[in-house]
Amino acid sequence: MVMPAECELFSLQAFWQAYENCRRRKRGSRDAQRYDMQLFDNLLATQQQCQQWQYTPSTSYCFVVKKPKAREIHAAAFADRVVHHLLVPQLERLYEPIWIYDLYSNRKEKGTHKAVERLQHFMRSLQAQGGGWFLQLDIANFFNTIHRRRLYALVERQLQRRVDEPVLRQQLLWLTRTLLTGNPAYHAHYRGALAAYAQVPKHKRLSEAGEERGLPIGNLTSQFFANVYLNELDQYIKHQLKCRYYLRFVDDFVLLHPDRQQLLEWQVVIEQFVHQRLGLALKHGATAKPLRDGADFLGYIVRPNYRLVRRRVVGNWREKLQQLEARQPLQFNLAQLESLRSVMASYLGHCRHANSYHLQQRIWQRFPWLRYLLAYDERGAKLYPRWQASKALSLKQQWHFVARQTPRFLVLMQVGNTLQLFNRHARLLANRLHRSLDSETRPPFNATLTLLTRLPEPLEPEHPKLMPIRYLLEQAGIGYRLVVEAGYLRCGLKRRYTRLIHPGIPLTEQLPPVSTPWSL
Repeated sequence: MVMPAECELFSLQAFWQAYENCRRRKRGSRDAQRYDMQLFDNLLATQQQCQQWQYTPSTSYCFVVKKPKAREIHAAAFADRVVHHLLVPQLERLYEPIWIYDLYSNRKEKGTHKAVERLQHFMRSLQAQGGGWFLQLDIANFFNTIHRRRLYALVERQLQRRVDEPVLRQQLLWLTRTLLTGNPAYHAHYRGALAAYAQVPKHKRLSEAGEERGLPIGNLTSQFFANVYLNELDQYIKHQLKCRYYLRFVDDFVLLHPDRQQLLEWQVVIEQFVHQRLGLALKHGATAKPLRDGADFLGYIVRPNYRLVRRRVVGNWREKLQQLEARQPLQFNLAQLESLRSVMASYLGHCRHANSYHLQQRIWQRFPWLRYLLAYDERGAKLYPRWQASKALSLKQQWHFVARQTPRFLVLMQVGNTLQLFNRHARLLANRLHRSLDSETRPPFNATLTLLTRLPEPLEPEHPKLMPIRYLLEQAGIGYRLVVEAGYLRCGLKRRYTRLIHPGIPLTEQLPPVSTPWSL
């Protein structure tokens, strides 16, 4: 493949396309918004630096994630990420034709689920032949032990072979060398508590990798260069060892064969290859296993005839929900509700690719409050919010939406600077409190009870005026939903969403007796 001569790597059009690719799903980030404030100035500045061969990466940010284990994540500045999106597509065009089919990390139309499906296909093929074995290997401390000089030599070799245009070749080589020069951890700004960094083992820290080793986890370029580096291993296993059933995702790879002894022999020569040719080492403890044992691969336990969700994934899911459940009564602002929706969508999406019907049912049963906030369409695999009526066109529609979602709860709804109940809910509570309904009923409701006035927007659950009512209802065991206002919907109607939920006894025509030490 020859790169086209008319391709201008450092043109403004190329930088604009890189910027658009970079900002996808990142528009809400602080760095993206700050960059957008002076968008054209920033793009032109980076373009000019590259055209004059003066570009150098900015200081990155480093933070620690603790799941599944403590590790550093390095986030490049937004301007540098634009450069990453400029370089990687150009290099991908060179490497896509030579990468093996069964490389599934960071490639279009590949990914984790495709990799799991392919592994199961391999297992079924061997099972149809009378059974077999699998050998699952991965690289020890992979990203921190990549030799950057060796990586650059691999890229340079491909560019010399496949790019005929001298200017473009020099631009690609220079930009690759610039991004691979130096260790970004030496000058990184660290975010978060220092105690979190102490949990990262010393050998897992990029700052301890040395001047010539290590790629920062979290960058687009690191993901791509990881595939470049291990392409040598892929070619060796497929074309030298002639392994028919082989696939890889980042540094996790699986070989399958009918003969266990053959896999063990391959393991020895692969360990020698990665050490001598790549300067890497395999993790210890791997051995060939029968297909019936199942492979613990990319969040699933994969067997020939079915897949299960990995126990650690289920444990993390339960832990996140238990942390939310611990806040009684259940209180969520809009950001927390959207976060809950994202978490549930992610785990349910993961479950869709496994035999997990009973697991999903156990989750919904163990955390029944989820159904107060979310509705799940199993056929369409979509989650719908129950905390607000997004398509409502009137206050009545908003109230009926909430009342239908949880018919056993009273609905306390903020309307302007007042807190009101409507229809049957208003009559029930007015009767219990020996209060009269409002003399002027708010159309189109047939009964209105105003509990509070002069409330702020948004109304917080801990507001002093609200606490006596909450105490009264909770002491009596009455379930209720507090619906508050927050801005406007596109149609111009006030946005109202469920801010607080307190489960209680089922709502009937006779509320339980309550004491009323406050004048409401």
